[in-house]
Amino acid sequence: MTAENVLKHWQRLTQVLAAQAAHAHLAPLVVGYVGFGQEFAVPLRKRVLPNVTPVLLIDFGPAVRGLLNPDGARWTTSAMASPVTGLLDAPVDIELTGRHLGLGVVLTPPGAFALFGVPMSELTNQRHSLTDILGAGEAERIAGQLASLRGWPERFDRVERLLVELVAAGPTPSPAVLTAWHRLQATAGQMPIARLADEVGLSKRRLQMLFGEQVGVTPKSAARVLRFRKAMRLITDPSRTHSLASVAVACGFSDQAHLSREVRALAGVPPRRLRSECGRLPGPAESRAPAPRGVLRTA
Repeated sequence: MTAENVLKHWQRLTQVLAAQAAHAHLAPLVVGYVGFGQEFAVPLRKRVLPNVTPVLLIDFGPAVRGLLNPDGARWTTSAMASPVTGLLDAPVDIELTGRHLGLGVVLTPPGAFALFGVPMSELTNQRHSLTDILGAGEAERIAGQLASLRGWPERFDRVERLLVELVAAGPTPSPAVLTAWHRLQATAGQMPIARLADEVGLSKRRLQMLFGEQVGVTPKSAARVLRFRKAMRLITDPSRTHSLASVAVACGFSDQAHLSREVRALAGVPPRRLRSECGRLPGPAESRAPAPRGVLRTA
C-alpha cells in the first residue's frame, strides 16, 4: 500500500491533522506517520477492511475503542492505550468514542517484526497494547515524549529517531522476505508464489514459514489481500468509473464472478455496495502542520 493510500484509509476513520512519509533509510520497514485527533460526541462505527499495513497508535491520552466480537453478537469496549495491530485479512467493525489524539505509525509487516520482535502471526487480526510488547515504562516514556512536543513535524522526527533505536535492537528481517514482500506489493499480489520463491532463492515451504513469522500470513494470503486492495481502489475511484469486468482483469481475478466473491468475503458487501458506501465517506481533513520531506498533505 502506498503512502497516499494509507492517508486515504486514515481519513475514512478519523480526522488527520498531519502526515509524513518515512525517511528513505526506513522505507523498507516504515510507510509513514499520521497525526490524528478528533472528539466523537456520538460514537462513530466504521468497518475496517483487510489491509497489509500493521499500525501502532501512540495515544496521548485515554481513548475508548469498541470492537465487534468474533461471534458478531456484541461489542466490547477497551481503553487500551496505544494499540498495536498486525496484518488484517478479514473485515472488522470498530467504534470510536470520546476524544482521540495521538500519532499513528504505519509499518510494513517486516518492519513490525523488526520493531516489536514477536512473530507476526501473533498480531494478525489481533490487537495488543504497546505496553504488552515493550513494557509499561517504555510505552509511557514514548507517549510522554511525543505528547510533550508542540508540533507534528517535531513529533514525527522524534518518533523516527525512536524507531531507529528500536529497530536496531530488534531482529533483522530476512532479506529474502523483504524482497518477496516488495515483489508482491509491486505486482499487487499478481505473482505466482512458486516464481516468487524461485526469485528469492527459497523453497515454497521455507518462504511460507518465514512469511508466517515475519509477515503474519502465507504468501498466498498476503497476495489475496493485495489483490483485494487494488480492486477496492479501482471500484471506489471517484475520478472515473471502472466496470467490474475491467477491474477483475486488472487485478488478476479469473472473471467478474470471482471478483464479486472475493469482495463479499473480504469486505462483507458486494462490489456495488462497496462503491456506494465509500462514496459517502467524509472528505479529507485539512492538514494543519508544515510537512517537509515527502509529506502527504491533505487538500
